[in-house]
Amino acid sequence: MKLRDVLKAEHIIVPLRATTVKEATERLAERLVGAGAVADPQRLNAVIRHTWPEDMVSVGEHAFLPHFRTEAVRGLVTAVGISATPIRWEKDPHRTARVVIFIVAPMRDAALYLQVVGAFARTLANPDTVLGLLAARTPEQVVALAALDAVELPSQLTVRDVMTAQAITVGPERTLGDVARLMVEHDIRALPVVDDGGSLIGMITHRELLRFLIPHFVQRTKTGEFHAPTRSQLQRGSADPQLVPAKEAMARSVLCLAEEQTLADVANLMSSKDVDRFPVVREGVVVGFLTRADVVRRLIAP
Repeated sequence: MKLRDVLKAEHIIVPLRATTVKEATERLAERLVGAGAVADPQRLNAVIRHTWPEDMVSVGEHAFLPHFRTEAVRGLVTAVGISATPIRWEKDPHRTARVVIFIVAPMRDAALYLQVVGAFARTLANPDTVLGLLAARTPEQVVALAALDAVELPSQLTVRDVMTAQAITVGPERTLGDVARLMVEHDIRALPVVDDGGSLIGMITHRELLRFLIPHFVQRTKTGEFHAPTRSQLQRGSADPQLVPAKEAMARSVLCLAEEQTLADVANLMSSKDVDRFPVVREGVVVGFLTRADVVRRLIAP
């Protein structure tokens, strides 16, 4: 499948009149609705108003790619707008662009959705493609750009192609204080817990840290009172939650991936289970880690 195959002239606005990315997205959504590409217009409008994506892709100073997954559409659709004047991003008013590409897909098309987001981002990283878009005066001229026909969507990428190898892990006796410091130092939100042989036995995420550490802090801050130490804390000789070992706080039920699984498998798991980070295991041993951000970065990379 070529990138041109996911774009129709009737879904393109030239010129697009909007001052912000959100306003531009609303105009593009209206175009999709008018073209009959949206099954539930009210639902799509509600998604745009209330669930604005935090991970919207911005391609330098060239383009914005707002993208959503919603059952408001029956299949993946895209819309393109090209403005005569810069459009600003509400999150960072100093960042502007004249091209906005709106991508929306149902949950079942999660893999294709990620591939299309990445393909557009790679294509727009080429200044010649951007100049071609900005020079277009009609939707037909946009669709006719050779660059769109030259980009083929990747197929059957596997976890091995996308994962971060040599994942950071912790042992079961590592304290929550140490785990928290590792997460901050490496800017990560989850750590697999492994035994001496590297086999996965659990995982610590921000959720586990907050459940153990925050209640004690809040209790002391609000009332000046301390929680009574638990039996296990007394056995350790300390009531400090930062000294709780990872094995006592970790989640023991962990969704894992195998290196051979496809990107489609991962995208469907992310959608159906509402999970965005996974340890990658080989015969039970952790050999990597995969997050939604890893997938997006890999797809966007040239």
